Amino acid sequence: MTVLVALLGLILLVVVHELGHMLVAKALGVHVPEFGIGFGPAIFKKKFGKTIYSFRIILLGGFAKMEGMEGVASVEEATEERGPRSYLSKAPWRRALIIFAGPFANLLAAVVILSGVYMTLSPPTTEVGRVVGGSLAEDVGLRQGDRIVEANGQVVSEWNDFEGALAGERPGDEVAFVVERGGEREEFSGALKGDPTNPERAIVGVQPAPSEENYGPIEAVGLGVEQTVRIIGLFGWFIGQIVTGELNFFDNVSSPIGVVSVSSEVVSTGVLAFARLLALISINLAVFNLLPILPLDGGHLFFIAAEKVLGRPVRPETVGKVAAFGLALILMLFVFATYADVSKIVEGQPFIPEQPEQRP
Repeated sequence: MTVLVALLGLILLVVVHELGHMLVAKALGVHVPEFGIGFGPAIFKKKFGKTIYSFRIILLGGFAKMEGMEGVASVEEATEERGPRSYLSKAPWRRALIIFAGPFANLLAAVVILSGVYMTLSPPTTEVGRVVGGSLAEDVGLRQGDRIVEANGQVVSEWNDFEGALAGERPGDEVAFVVERGGEREEFSGALKGDPTNPERAIVGVQPAPSEENYGPIEAVGLGVEQTVRIIGLFGWFIGQIVTGELNFFDNVSSPIGVVSVSSEVVSTGVLAFARLLALISINLAVFNLLPILPLDGGHLFFIAAEKVLGRPVRPETVGKVAAFGLALILMLFVFATYADVSKIVEGQPFIPEQPEQRP
C-alpha cells in the first residue's frame, strides 16, 4: 500500500508539471490535442472539449501535446500547420511562458505543500524544551524551561536568532548565553562539543519548546516560499559538489526505483514527512527540467533565447543534433542511476546516504 501511495504522489507531481504547460498554452491560444500521463499504449482515453485526456501504461512521465510540435517533453518539430493556434506560430515570449509554466507549476506546488505543512506545526519558542545529555548545555547547567534571550552577544527574540548567532561555530569554540530563569537573568559559557553522529559539527545540545499556536496562513506561505528558495540553493550546491567530486555520484543519484522506494518508506512514517518529501521532489523536478539540455524545458528556453539573439529560429538540423546529444546524456544518466539503485538493493545499502540529525 505504501508503494502505491508513493507512486500516486509522484504521478501527481507529473500531472502538476504537465498541467502547467497545458493551461498556459490554452490561455495563450495554442491548441492542445492531447494531454497524457505516462507513455506507451493508452489504458484510458476520454475527450473533453477539444483535448483528449489519456492514461498510459508506463508511468514514467507525461506530456502535453501541442499543435505544431511533438510535445513539450520532446524535440520541437515544425509542421506545415502554422495557423493561429499552432505553438510555433506564437511569439518567442509566449512560447517561453508555455515552457516555463511546467517547472513553475512544480515550484508553486512545493510552496502550497510546504505552506500546508507549516500550518499544522507550532513555531519553536526561545524556551528550552529539552537538554541533550552529555552536551555543552548539560555541562554548563542549562535547564528545561530556561528562556534564551542572548547568544554570543546577540539578542534572541525567536529561535532563528539563536541558530543564526551560532552559525559557523566549530567544536571547541567558546560561546556565551544569557537565559531568563524564574524572572532572573543568568549567564552561561563554555566550549562547544561535536555532534556524536558528526564530530565536525558543533552542537549546543538544546531543543526548543513548541508554541501553543500554529503558524498562520500568511506566515506559513512565507515560510513555504523561504524553504523552497533554500532548497533550490541546496540543489545548486549539490550539483556543484557532484561536478567537483566532493560528493560521490554513485551514492547520491537515484532512479525512479530509488525515488519510489524512499517515498514508500517515508509514507509509513507519517503524512507530514511524505508531504515534505513530495515538496522536495517537486522542487528538484522543476530545477532539473530547467537545465539547458534538450529535451528538457531548459533546453527549449535556451533555443528560444537564441532565436531572440539571432533574430531567426535556430536551424532544425542544429536543434536536432543538440537534442540527440541531450537525449543520449539523459538516457545514460537514467541507466547509471538504475544500475546504482539495483546495486544498492543487492548490497543492502540505503538509497540515500544517512545524514546526521540537525539540531542546535
